Amino acid sequence: MSDAIDEVSRAFGRTLDQGQKKGLLLYFSNLHQWNRSINLTGIKDDRELVYKHLGDTLILDTALDKECKTLLDIGTGAGIPGLIMKILRPDLYVVLAEALKKKCSFLRYMASVLNFRKGLYIEEKKLGPSDPPENMPSTGFDAIVSQATGSLSWLVDLSEGFLARHGNIFALKGPKVQKELPEAEKVAREKGLEIEMKEYTLPILGHERVLVIFKRAR
Repeated sequence: MSDAIDEVSRAFGRTLDQGQKKGLLLYFSNLHQWNRSINLTGIKDDRELVYKHLGDTLILDTALDKECKTLLDIGTGAGIPGLIMKILRPDLYVVLAEALKKKCSFLRYMASVLNFRKGLYIEEKKLGPSDPPENMPSTGFDAIVSQATGSLSWLVDLSEGFLARHGNIFALKGPKVQKELPEAEKVAREKGLEIEMKEYTLPILGHERVLVIFKRAR
């Protein structure tokens, strides 16, 4: 698994420090082990877990502003991409929202294993427009992210009220996302947001992916 982490980081031209490598190895090793008995993610192969989820998260990392300090991951599941982002950016204030108890159990276990004693909050709840995260900063989140959790229009309608004045919403999607765009564009206009799309191919796997970004209209 360590080799797979090195493969992905090299493919992205990234140099990971020892702390990041150690954290990623702990995360993916435990994810693979837990996934044998508890369905945390549909990917069962240990190397594919790294290729897919680290690859997607590194794409997100390049799109995030360097000044980003707070992040909310909606429907994080096994911590993808929010917990991986916390490993890559330890100073980031991260809230992981997940409704399923078994997945929250894994998240709490990993928070302990990774020794994240501050700046990481796990909320076992289903968020709603009028039911924000309990640990939301007073000014909102700089970044709100979600990987394949619901439609784009649902995500924007749910989370726009949690966004900081200068913040962005990021959705990691597959190529079929085009079908969601008409409704998403309508909701985005109503919320004063503009849409930007970045298409990319995951190194090694060759999967086509799309990062959809909702930004405050200037």
